[in-house]
Amino acid sequence: MTAFSFVVFLFTGAVDVLMDAVGSLLTAVPTVKISDNTSTGVWATIDNPIRSYIAAHCADLPISGSTVYTLWRFTGLFCLVAGFFTRSNGVRLTWTAWGAASIAMVWTTTLDTSRIVAAGVALLAWTLASAFALRGLKCPRVFNNVGAPQITVRPEIHVPAQPGPADTDNVRHLR
Repeated sequence: MTAFSFVVFLFTGAVDVLMDAVGSLLTAVPTVKISDNTSTGVWATIDNPIRSYIAAHCADLPISGSTVYTLWRFTGLFCLVAGFFTRSNGVRLTWTAWGAASIAMVWTTTLDTSRIVAAGVALLAWTLASAFALRGLKCPRVFNNVGAPQITVRPEIHVPAQPGPADTDNVRHLR
């Protein structure tokens, strides 16, 4: 019991140290002006709507919009690299959810006149990156094509047992 308590004590201390390190790392994130459109070209079609979406929806959060945007980009980059090297299903699921949320942010924030094209560009970019993040992923086979089925036919006749002479009285009289 003493050894177990000591392990729990060490684990609790390690979690506290780790959470303090993550907290100081997040507060040290350089300020990214999420409302500024600093990107150009194809990347601007994807990045600017995501920046605008995060800026519009982070007003009531206790962390800044630049921290949320930095975490968003870090999560995508981590899932891309970790999905390529580890082939973990959890990382790949996170990558898929991250991509779907990114496309939804692009769809929601882009103006109606160019919404479909912007979401299509975001989908194509995410699909291209998914070739690396989802490397080696195979769809399960529903039908197994191993050839024609083997059918064996045995011509047999099964005759049910016939009632004997004692079982012929099947008439029941009313009383």
